Amino acid sequence: MSSPLSTTSRKGPRVLLASLLAALAVMVWPASEASAATHQITIKSYAYGSGSMSITQGDTVTWTNQDSVPHDVVVTSGPVKFRSPMLTKGKSWSYTFTQAGAYSYTCSVHPDMHATISAKAKAVAPAPAATTPAAVAPTAPATTDPKTATTTPAPAATQAPAPSTAYVATTAEDDNPSLDPLLLLLGLSTAIVVFCLLLMASRPHAATPEGAPDGD
Repeated sequence: MSSPLSTTSRKGPRVLLASLLAALAVMVWPASEASAATHQITIKSYAYGSGSMSITQGDTVTWTNQDSVPHDVVVTSGPVKFRSPMLTKGKSWSYTFTQAGAYSYTCSVHPDMHATISAKAKAVAPAPAATTPAAVAPTAPATTDPKTATTTPAPAATQAPAPSTAYVATTAEDDNPSLDPLLLLLGLSTAIVVFCLLLMASRPHAATPEGAPDGD
């Protein structure tokens, strides 16, 4: 029968790995929920769904024609103008809105069909604030004790030169775009899991007590 010490040493790495995987899932789950969404617009009875829709920059919109006659999507005003192919009954077409703004579109075959889409700008993670190094205070000049002074006149005390202005370190926020927080999170989590696996592989199994049989 295996000793309790050997059984505990084997279960320890497994419990640690399970805890790390659970923590990784908790960290990645909110980031996946914040990813771009897909919206559906059904073309039916010569109308584009409800006629208006609000989305977020980066979302995708899919149009599906349910009418027996063909329709298309032609943007007449907006940050980006695009045109879909002619959609027969049952056909779909998708477009990803990479530019925020208000879009108005119509059907080239049926000009009375109109609809709008409002794409709101995606929130951007704030960049780290610039840090300024602290300036070094000037050193006070040494003073002469009047009790030990001689008849020789002491030289006039000179003021230490003021320190030069410290340089201010700034970050080029406009030239270097911030990294995607999801990529940083995934990279950090992967590094932690790899480190734990290496630690488990290098850790020797606990020695079996002398005189105790290993196994049943």
